[in-house]
Amino acid sequence: MSSSIQRHKDSNLASEQLISNSSEYPTTLPTDTQVKPKRQYAPRRRFDAAYKQRILLAYNNCANATERGALLRREGLYHARIAAWRNDLAQNKLDNKRQVSAKLRTDQLVREVEQLKKKLAQAEAIIDLQKKVSELLGTHILPHESNEEN
Repeated sequence: MSSSIQRHKDSNLASEQLISNSSEYPTTLPTDTQVKPKRQYAPRRRFDAAYKQRILLAYNNCANATERGALLRREGLYHARIAAWRNDLAQNKLDNKRQVSAKLRTDQLVREVEQLKKKLAQAEAIIDLQKKVSELLGTHILPHESNEEN
């Protein structure tokens, strides 16, 4: 028991000496100042509908698994992508993905135009009201039209 207490006291004494020495000789930890480059990834590949249909047709025309494997290696594709394209083709989604996203974007722009038209109509109404109030009070916010003719 006493030896463990003695070791504990020794470790406390050693840490106190380090603390007192550290005030006399400030030490800084070395910092890594090198900028580490981010890992570069290849850009995500996108395939148009014509390419997908051409590859599916070629894949289906292959006689055996060896030819199918050679086609996939040549095109840099995996079987999972072919299976996904088949599902899309079966559900008639192969051509519709871009059309759906374009339609969503068009719908969003139509809503935005409608909102802007409402704001414009409201602003014009406010301007007309301000003109009427200024005519009633006899103070003109804008110069008379006769000044513009001169």
